[in-house]
Amino acid sequence: MRMKKSIRIIFALMLAAVIVFCTSIPAFATVSPTKTNAYAGQIVTLKYNYSGIAGIKGTFTYSDSNVFSNVKFQIDGLVLGEYNASKNTFAYFGTNEVNCTITLKLTVSSGVKIGDKCTVTLKYETTGADGMAPSVPDYKYDTATITVVEKIDSSALRSLIEQAEGLKKSLYTTNTWANLETALNNAKSALNNATTQSEINVAAQSLRDAINNLEKLPNYTELEKQIKIAEALKKEDYTDKTWGVLSVALEAAKTARNYKNQTDIDTATKNLKNAIAGLVSIYEGKLKFDELNRQIAIAEGLSENDYDVKSWDVLKTALAKAKTAKSSKNQPEIDSAAAELKSAIEGLVKINYNRLSSALQAIDDYIKSNKFLNLWNESQGLMQDAKDALTSRDQQKVDDYSQKLENLLIQLKKAVADMAGTDSIIIEKPIVGDDYCNVKTHPIWIILLWISFAANLVFAALIVMYFYTKKKKTTDDTPLVDYDISDDAE
Repeated sequence: MRMKKSIRIIFALMLAAVIVFCTSIPAFATVSPTKTNAYAGQIVTLKYNYSGIAGIKGTFTYSDSNVFSNVKFQIDGLVLGEYNASKNTFAYFGTNEVNCTITLKLTVSSGVKIGDKCTVTLKYETTGADGMAPSVPDYKYDTATITVVEKIDSSALRSLIEQAEGLKKSLYTTNTWANLETALNNAKSALNNATTQSEINVAAQSLRDAINNLEKLPNYTELEKQIKIAEALKKEDYTDKTWGVLSVALEAAKTARNYKNQTDIDTATKNLKNAIAGLVSIYEGKLKFDELNRQIAIAEGLSENDYDVKSWDVLKTALAKAKTAKSSKNQPEIDSAAAELKSAIEGLVKINYNRLSSALQAIDDYIKSNKFLNLWNESQGLMQDAKDALTSRDQQKVDDYSQKLENLLIQLKKAVADMAGTDSIIIEKPIVGDDYCNVKTHPIWIILLWISFAANLVFAALIVMYFYTKKKKTTDDTPLVDYDISDDAE
């Protein structure tokens, strides 16, 4: 009987240990204090998100309630309950575990001073499906600090940043482009972190100066074009005198590749072009159209939709010029038209939409999975323009929108992950430990550890009880009686 009673006691202790385990180990969740800046008249939104709860009650307290002129409370997910605006308390319950979002919209008072702060503290308890609050108060706390700052107009800075990001590095000198990149990085930092209008204005002026001071690299495009035409011609087709003039002009043009002054480059280009036009053919009345016809046939066999529109426009101009040259009586004109068309064919740029398509798909997928629609809605115009660029046949436009979309995706991810410095604080708060057993939130290895410990405890107790009982049975427990040795004598 005693053994059975002892076993019952041991099982009771084990059950108690399991109950304590289930009710005392919290779910693994951490929330750091969150802060944001706001200016007079601005509406700041605080969001508290919870998952898997059937009820919640709590109280909002304000370290300086004068910072806000109006507070609006909203709860989504639970519909039964009330909010007491005068006491800043609320209590909402349901019968099923749901996802719950509490939203506070705080209007910053018009009379606040820069530097004023208010810490909003939410003290609350949650319940599970049984709807029962913990028997012993188990409060949790979420805080958010709002600091009053100067109202900032950053529209001019945003416009300058957009202008700078639209420039092409390859068109400008290394030093002036490096200055622009430094000013651009500082401008972006100021846009995200500045707390005064003065900081914004300084960053904007620095970026404006960097843009204005950009130095363009020399343009060698026409020079290279005339060099290619000249190199495509054959010396044996022209008189020595005119070919000699061309040779001198061609060498001067090649030297001009190292010039930095645009005027000198243009002069060398013009001289080479005139030398080509001044060539005299050795074929008296016998014009050669073979190369011209061959290049025209190649050009006409290409598909316009496969190439960047700018390079195709160059080809169209050269092709029109080549077709006109078919009726020319001047061999240099025929040869230069053929050489120009050949150069245009070699300069065609294949259009590639892969990067743009990938960027569009990546943003689409990210928006659908994260449901962060505010920034998305503001970006619809950019998305539509980018989709239009898919049929533009303009490689520069395709690359520009690819870059803009990739930057947009970075902004979207950052906006979701880090709301500091904006009008909205998102406090992602899963349910924390309550005084009820929610096994599905416990790490399974901890549960197994406790079960193993309890089983070993019971096993050890049974062994102890077994040996104790056996020892007791082997002990002589016959009661002692009075005994006198004289009795033996009788």
